[in-house]
Amino acid sequence: MKVFTLPPEPLGLVFDLDSTLYTHEAYARFQLDVLVRRLARERGEAEDRVAALVKDVRDRRRRETGSETSLGTVFMELGVPIETSVLWREELIVPADWIGADPRLREVLAVLGEHYAIALLTNNPRSVGEASLAALGVRDLFGPVVGLDDSLRSKPDPAPFRLIFSRLGLDASSCISIGDRMDVDIEPALALGAGAILVEGVLEVYKLADFFGKGT
Repeated sequence: MKVFTLPPEPLGLVFDLDSTLYTHEAYARFQLDVLVRRLARERGEAEDRVAALVKDVRDRRRRETGSETSLGTVFMELGVPIETSVLWREELIVPADWIGADPRLREVLAVLGEHYAIALLTNNPRSVGEASLAALGVRDLFGPVVGLDDSLRSKPDPAPFRLIFSRLGLDASSCISIGDRMDVDIEPALALGAGAILVEGVLEVYKLADFFGKGT
């Protein structure tokens, strides 16, 4: 866990989803592979060819910007509108096929929810985010969920961060972004004046109640 600037009196915790609230490498690979496969079918090209195109775009944008580029943004460059990416993800990604209830996560989030407003910000569609929380057994502990279809922009674009802060009814300066990717979850939040905590998967999320002095 790496902690960055934190508000003196935080009011809201904004969680990333994938590789933050659960850790499942095979599921992470599946989400990429199934979308690449769908794009290959749309283009009438071999899957390995399209995978190479996606990698080339990501590598080029990393060189140009110094940071990671979301898959939704990469697909836009390859001719797939965000709205289409949303539809494909809703069609192809079924969280309950991969993840299940996590009692330890629920225990920690329940304690945090007694002191802070809790929200989810994901680059998947909102429905996939909500289904993921339901599969983990924690949907009732979250307030707002903002997904790709809400702002039509992917993190690290600041738009989805601004939207989740607005839906919480809080200024960025009283919120903390918690996620597993420095350039996607942490740096954009810091740039807007929020606090941020970088985690390496759900095992570090389990430690947050103790970190905030609200031990389970």
